[in-house]
Amino acid sequence: MKNPGFEEWQADQTLPTGWKVMVTAHAISADCQIAKEGKYSVRLESNPQTSKDSMTAMAQTLIASTIDGHPLILSGWIKTQDVKGQAEIFLQVDSKTKSAVAESSLNKLAPAGTQDWQRFSIKVPVAANAAVVHFGIGLKGTGTAWFDGLALEVDENTKVAELPEVKRPARPQKNSQLDDDHSMALAADLIPKIKAEWQAGIQQDAHGLRSMFSEDFSDLQFLKPLLKGKRLVQLGESGHGIAEFNWMKVRLVKFLHQEMGFDVIAMEASMTTSDAVNQNVAQISAGEAMTSSQFATIGTLETLDLFEYVKQSQAGKHGLILAGFDNQNSGWKSSIAITARFKSLLSLIDTDLAGQIDGMEKELENLNSKKKMSMSAEELAQRYKAVADKLDSERAKLLAHDTSKHAEVLMSIQEARARVKLCQQLATPGMNKTGMEIRDLAMADNLNFLLETIYPQKKIMVWAHNTHIANNWIDQESPKTMGVWMAEKRRKEMYTIGLYMGRGTLGSYGKDTYSEIDAPSAGSMESILANGGLKMSFVDFSQAKPSATNSWMFASINARFWGRNPEVIVPAKAYDAVIYIDTVTPSEYWK
Repeated sequence: MKNPGFEEWQADQTLPTGWKVMVTAHAISADCQIAKEGKYSVRLESNPQTSKDSMTAMAQTLIASTIDGHPLILSGWIKTQDVKGQAEIFLQVDSKTKSAVAESSLNKLAPAGTQDWQRFSIKVPVAANAAVVHFGIGLKGTGTAWFDGLALEVDENTKVAELPEVKRPARPQKNSQLDDDHSMALAADLIPKIKAEWQAGIQQDAHGLRSMFSEDFSDLQFLKPLLKGKRLVQLGESGHGIAEFNWMKVRLVKFLHQEMGFDVIAMEASMTTSDAVNQNVAQISAGEAMTSSQFATIGTLETLDLFEYVKQSQAGKHGLILAGFDNQNSGWKSSIAITARFKSLLSLIDTDLAGQIDGMEKELENLNSKKKMSMSAEELAQRYKAVADKLDSERAKLLAHDTSKHAEVLMSIQEARARVKLCQQLATPGMNKTGMEIRDLAMADNLNFLLETIYPQKKIMVWAHNTHIANNWIDQESPKTMGVWMAEKRRKEMYTIGLYMGRGTLGSYGKDTYSEIDAPSAGSMESILANGGLKMSFVDFSQAKPSATNSWMFASINARFWGRNPEVIVPAKAYDAVIYIDTVTPSEYWK
C-alpha cells in the first residue's frame, strides 16, 4: 500500500491530500530542519494557551473494503521535546452505522518528555463489511512532537471475520401528502382490550394527525381554539432519539410559527450558545447550527429539518428565532461561546476578572468530568456569582459602549447566575434528586428570563423531554421539574403537550444496537390511546369534563417514558394534551 507520509507536504504548510485536522489546540507546521526519513516532518507544537488536556489530531480516512478483511498496521517515527502529555498514532474502524467497532492507539506506550526518534506500530482488525478506517496522529498536552515516515501495511496472512449484520429498522418515507382515513387507521390486532366506555370516549376525543411531514396544515386547525391566548406551548417527548417524535415536533413548530404567531423555538440546550448560533445562522450550515448548539442526542437527521427551517425563515420577513434555556453546556460551541461573551464584556470593566474566565471554565469542565480541581465547587460558584454581580452593577457602563448589546449584557448576567447553579448541580453525587431539581429550577429561571426580558412581546415554543415539561408529578419523591415551576407561575398562559409511543424499535446513541418496545400493557395510558384506532393522534385534556368515558384522564394511571420505564401520572394534571404515535423507529444521527 502507498505510504501516506508527509513527503508531499510543501513549505506552504498545506495538508497532504486527504488529511483533515479533526481537533486543533496546537500549531501545525511542516518542519524542513528536523526529519527522520524525508525532506520534512510534521510538527505539532503547543502555545502558552494550550492546557494539559488539550488535544490536536490529524486524520485520514480509508474505505474499509479496500483492506479486504485483514488487519491494518500503522507505523511511524515520533520525536518529542518537553511533552507533558503524550504523542499518539491511532486507528479506528467504523461500522456502516457510524459507530466505532475496533480501535488502537499507543496509549501507555506513547512517548512523552524529550525523546529522540523512535519507531512505533499499532494494529487493528478491519472487517471487509465495515465502513471506514480513520488513521492519524495527535498530540495531547504541552510540548512539541514531530512525526515522519508514517506507513500503512496490510497483514495479508490473517483474515478478519465480518461484522454481524445489523439491520437498521426501516424509516418512514417523507411524504408531503396528508394520509387518508384508511392510511391513518391502526390495524385491529394492534388495539388492546380496554373498558367499553373508555374505548367509546377515546374514539370520540382523538384527533387524527395525518402527517409528520406535510406543510398542508388542514389537519391541525383544531389546535387554534385550544391554543388561543396561550403564550407558551411546550412540546415534549417520552424519549430522545425517536425519529417520529422529532418529525412531528418540527411539523408542529412550522404550523405554530406560520399560522399562530409563535416566533421563538426554545430548545433544551445552552442559552448563550443557542443565542450565539441564532445571531450567526445565516453564515453557517444548518448542520453546524445544530451540532454546535445542541446535545448530541438531539443532533439527528430529523431535527436537522428544524435548523434548515430556521435558516430559511430568517432569510425571509418572518424569521423563527432559535433560543435555549438549559444551564448546561450542550453543543461543542457552548464553552467557547459563553467564555467569549464573558471575556468580551468584562474586558471593558474588569480586566482582572476577564483574565480568570478561561481558568474558571476549565475548572467547570473538571467538575463536570469529576477530575481533580484546584478549588472547591463552592468557590467556583462564588467566582461565577462575582461575574454576575460585576456585570449587573456595571450595566450602564457596558451599554454606554454599545447600546445594541443590551440583550447580550442581560443574557450574560443570567448565564453567570445559571453557572452558579450548574456548579451546585455538578457538586451533587450522581443523578440524584437534589441535582436534578437544581438543574430544572435553573431551566425554569432561564425560560422565564427569555419570556420576561429577552422576548417580552413574543410567543415561545419549548422543545424538551416530557420529564422537564410536565406540569405535575403525583409522586412526591420525584424531583420538582421545570414544568412544575413554570405551571406555578404561568399556568393560564401555558399549553403542555406530552408525546408518547406505543410500540416499535428503540436505538442507542453511538451504538449499533436496537431493541423492540413491548406493546402497551392492559389499562395503561398508551393502551387507551391506541383505542383511538389511529396510528397518530392528539388528545386534549384541557377542555375535558370528567365522565365515565374519560375518567382515566383524571386518575392515576400507568404510562411509560423511554418506551419501557414505568411512570404513574394523572394525565390531565401532567399535560394539557398528549400526542400518541403508535409505532416508532430510532433517530438517525447526523454525524
